[in-house]
Amino acid sequence: MVSRRNLITIILMMMTIFFMFQFTQVIKVRNNQYDTNLYAKESVLVEKEKFDADAACEWVVYFGKTDTEAYESVKEWCGYSKKYLKTFSDLDDADVLTLKRARLIVIDAKASDCINKGKTLEKMAEYETPMVFFDLPDAEKIATSARLRRLFGIKKTVMPEVEVKGFQVFKGFLLGGEAAYMPQKEEEEKYNDFDCMVPWFKLGSGTKTYAVAMMDEDEVKANDFPNLIWSHNYKGNLIYVVAFDLINRDTGMGFLSAIDYSANEYSLYPVVNAQNMVLSDFPVITEENTDKINELYSMNSMSLCRDITWPVFISISRRYNLKLTCFTNTGFSENAGKQNEEYLNFYLQLLKEIDGEMGRSLNTESDDLSEKIKNDGKFFNGKENGYSYSAAYIPEMTSDSRGILKENAFGLLGVHTIAGKNTENADIISYLDDTITYQGITNVADEYTYSKELKYRCMLTAIGYSNILIDMHKVGFPESKDDEWQNFSRKISSNIHTFWTGNKEFDFTALSESDTRARVFLNLKYDYEKAGDSLVLNTSNVDEAYFVLRTHGEKITSIEGGEYSFMEEGAYLIHATAPRTVIGLGKSDRIFEYDGLLR
Repeated sequence: MVSRRNLITIILMMMTIFFMFQFTQVIKVRNNQYDTNLYAKESVLVEKEKFDADAACEWVVYFGKTDTEAYESVKEWCGYSKKYLKTFSDLDDADVLTLKRARLIVIDAKASDCINKGKTLEKMAEYETPMVFFDLPDAEKIATSARLRRLFGIKKTVMPEVEVKGFQVFKGFLLGGEAAYMPQKEEEEKYNDFDCMVPWFKLGSGTKTYAVAMMDEDEVKANDFPNLIWSHNYKGNLIYVVAFDLINRDTGMGFLSAIDYSANEYSLYPVVNAQNMVLSDFPVITEENTDKINELYSMNSMSLCRDITWPVFISISRRYNLKLTCFTNTGFSENAGKQNEEYLNFYLQLLKEIDGEMGRSLNTESDDLSEKIKNDGKFFNGKENGYSYSAAYIPEMTSDSRGILKENAFGLLGVHTIAGKNTENADIISYLDDTITYQGITNVADEYTYSKELKYRCMLTAIGYSNILIDMHKVGFPESKDDEWQNFSRKISSNIHTFWTGNKEFDFTALSESDTRARVFLNLKYDYEKAGDSLVLNTSNVDEAYFVLRTHGEKITSIEGGEYSFMEEGAYLIHATAPRTVIGLGKSDRIFEYDGLLR
């Protein structure tokens, strides 16, 4: 039996605790400033200030066709790294001074008729400019050309084609260390899209291998696996051979960056330094597809979003320190209910608490994208809270949608960047017009294969950028069992934990924050030179910029005009905060092997 005194004491304690929690919540809401997007910038860099490489920059010489995906990959890599690209269709067209001045010579081997131009290639190799060959002629033709075998470092052709089961890239080439892509268990077979045919060459002396195809070790020893990327020291010059389709829009930039680093004493190039995680058509602020959602979950779509899915994203955000960008949709279908502004404000508060950002989804079942933009513009620009919805999402970025976006600039008032899947092989980061940037989706969270992970690693190696999409439209309008939340959430959680947050050396950002860095990346002008034991980096057009510095056997000992962070052995992330940054270098405590030729 509780005495009256104890009862009063208990009641007072409960009231005190209740008041404390309520008071804390009131203060948190009042100080939340959820109506402010901290990542949105009022004044931003614009397209007319973008810097395109000129003849004063480092040169890359390309031989081959200009209507191929490989050429587009080389062109995009040169554009982002601010290298001047000189293009020739025939191996005899370039003069000696051009070849000697280049940092790299890149050759589409099949398109350049290397079989009949062996003497020209041998002469070109004497100029001591590293050469990169890809899209090789058929192995049978190489077997008949002694000149090409000597140039490529090929001892003999084991088989013109052999079926392989996986792909392995060795440590110190791409950023992120060694990686092997081959199923070890039966359930991993679904991820393997490297089950293909490749040429099988046996290499001679003076070669170094960077990537191989993987086979069954019970049948073939690992040391005898087919080589896919290797270098050959040919009479004092480095010749690189890519014997598999890796110079493409997904992985080409990464492997070109890795080859450029391997072939030279050091490599210093700009990066975006941004990893994004974006959610399309989320949070839900309208009732849509109600019957299907109720059938699956016994609740409406807004309750599913608030009570079931949102807690999972809070957990993911906090566990990996992600800054989620959520694109809410005012209505995907014609049957969408009225927008619930109370829910919208509720999610703005929650996103602010986890350092996230709210944007607009332009996804619609209607073919009239213009009408969607106009209606959304009226809704978002008429909000009293003044939140800046500076990021937007479009499912597919095509030439038609680009035109519509430009024509409806008024409906996109306040939008500075748009994310979407690139369906026409356009640049992954670009300006849509003078004030709006495009940030391409690099991967989809619930879609994982070995080649998709390799693309992720290559994008980070080349430009320090990734943009992972969690497509919540699939959950709201499920087309299969895989789209139902219990299955969908299991896939994205597993993939995010295992693959899509693997490289923590680059910052996790909200999309508008990434937009600011993308503009710096596009507008940046820079040059550098070696001065004794230091690298002197000069930047202009921007106030600050990010770079990756990769060295062979040297470490950073000091830095002026910026700061740096260690990424991995021989790789550093540089944050240049002044027009002139001086990076002091010294010998590493660890033993390195440099396969290049110091000149």
